[in-house]
Amino acid sequence: MPLSRLHRVPCLQNTSCVGRTAAICCSPLRVHLHGGASLDRLSVQLSASACSAAVKSSRRRVVPMAVAAGDGFTADANGDSSVVTPDAAEGRRVVIVGGGWAGFGAAKHLSEQGYDVTLLEASPNPGGLSSGWRTASGRAVEAGMKGFWYQYKNTFKLLEELQLPSWPLTDFTTSGFWSPRGLVTEAPVFSKKPRLPTLVGQFVYTFPLYWALPLEDRLTMLPFLATLADYVSSEERFEQYDKMSAYELFRQCGVSTRCYNEFLRPTLLVGLFAPPEDLSAAAVLETLYFYALAHQNDFDVCWPRGSTAELIFQPLVEKIRTAGGRVLGNRLVTGLTLDSATGEVSSVEAVDRSTGEIASYPTDAVVFAVGISGMQKLVSANPALAKQPDFRSIMELRSLDVIATRIWFDRRVATRYPANVLSGFETTAGATFFNLNDLQDEYQNEPGTVISADFYHANSLLPLSDQEIVDRVVSHVATCEPGFNGAKVTDSVVLRFPKAVTHFSPGSYQHRPFQATTIPNVFMAGDWVKGVPHGANGLSQERAYVTGLSAANLVISRLGGNGQPAQILDVEPDEPHIAAARAAVRGLREVVAAAGLRSPFL
Repeated sequence: MPLSRLHRVPCLQNTSCVGRTAAICCSPLRVHLHGGASLDRLSVQLSASACSAAVKSSRRRVVPMAVAAGDGFTADANGDSSVVTPDAAEGRRVVIVGGGWAGFGAAKHLSEQGYDVTLLEASPNPGGLSSGWRTASGRAVEAGMKGFWYQYKNTFKLLEELQLPSWPLTDFTTSGFWSPRGLVTEAPVFSKKPRLPTLVGQFVYTFPLYWALPLEDRLTMLPFLATLADYVSSEERFEQYDKMSAYELFRQCGVSTRCYNEFLRPTLLVGLFAPPEDLSAAAVLETLYFYALAHQNDFDVCWPRGSTAELIFQPLVEKIRTAGGRVLGNRLVTGLTLDSATGEVSSVEAVDRSTGEIASYPTDAVVFAVGISGMQKLVSANPALAKQPDFRSIMELRSLDVIATRIWFDRRVATRYPANVLSGFETTAGATFFNLNDLQDEYQNEPGTVISADFYHANSLLPLSDQEIVDRVVSHVATCEPGFNGAKVTDSVVLRFPKAVTHFSPGSYQHRPFQATTIPNVFMAGDWVKGVPHGANGLSQERAYVTGLSAANLVISRLGGNGQPAQILDVEPDEPHIAAARAAVRGLREVVAAAGLRSPFL
């Protein structure tokens, strides 16, 4: 059967008169891949003049806000209001731009605390499976797989609060690491084993497993692990590590070439979506520490038993609406209005893609919960943001390309592991593949195998045709699992996301925004913001959700009222020997500095 082409939602230019003047999608559809990274599906960029023209040429209305349905308004299917008590919520109005873990997290808590919340999201069905992603045979597709790691305490707490009919996640699973020569090693389920001190437990329980990488090469990582005690010893030290690449750090620590090429490089290509030479050493250290090294069990991961949108986000959106919040789809933000006296944002303007109508949403606080690309388009389009140094600095940040695929085969083929990491199959890209028959309920009885495969740092693969990309996936999977040789593809879809995921490049920390901004009532959320007092780091659904809750707390602190701050659960504290090592390094560094000597670490 020929490769199925992806049927997309009609583009903005075909939906309304606004499309002819262009609009900016600054509340992007968020798609989360296995590491929790966020993808932004963005429409064309809007210049400040085009934004002004769009506002003038389109129908415009002011949307008063109300706290809940009981305050005198009725809502349509999209949560929009038709009859509103004009100033019922003045002083408690919050506009959140963007959904996903950060935006929905902020909206849920604020609406439950009685604030008047409007969330503006670009996708037609916020929280739902995009109707634009379907195969030719009509199968709905959600791009990428979403991993939920052992330390996702706040995310697991949210799932309990949603009171879902059944638990939406699998048990913790094993994972396979592959090279073109065969299996490199596997990741066991550590939480099923007696707990040992961190680093000791990981070594003891992986030592008897198959390793293509010799022990002497693995041991060359030990000097690198020692830097875990130093990189957080001070803000200055962290920034020094941030300015060097992970490759430079590995080289200085004496990591062997084979350990680098066969284990560390592929791990980072799928963990932070870029090769070590393009990654901040500080970002790599904090990511590895959170996901794998802080505690024995941290690398344990489970997977959604179906579409994350349908299993989690749809119930979450309904919970927001039940609490009185409005979640509006098809809304593209086109401008901000600042109060000249206070310097605060007083309203957010957004176009409804389905009607071409531009509405103004009065507000007392704004939370931006979009990715880097979306935020850069917002800054470019809005002079109010462009005048602020912290928002202009966002323009220095970079994003990475991702390709997500889903492939149906004509027969069932068993795989050794449900989740798999591929090393060295592509020159510059990392890859993973997942057996959905083993992970997701809807595919358990599928007559053929269904594979979800993703490419990260995929810029060199973007120009390839869909058929060429599917052929590469089939070849890579068959190299790992020979049972796929001769299996025929019956359906497939290829989704491209250029400049979609946060790139933690060397020196990027200085340009990442804090949650509180230079505009007093504007706050940021997302896994790419900095200064978050929480142990979840890197490309992480948990970090994104935590920043949403933290942004909600900043709003409550700003606006006052009777709202209670969200309780945010931190990761487990450092184990005693790690805490002692870090304290010793801090003390040694202070002694060295006092003596005017050079630090032995950097």
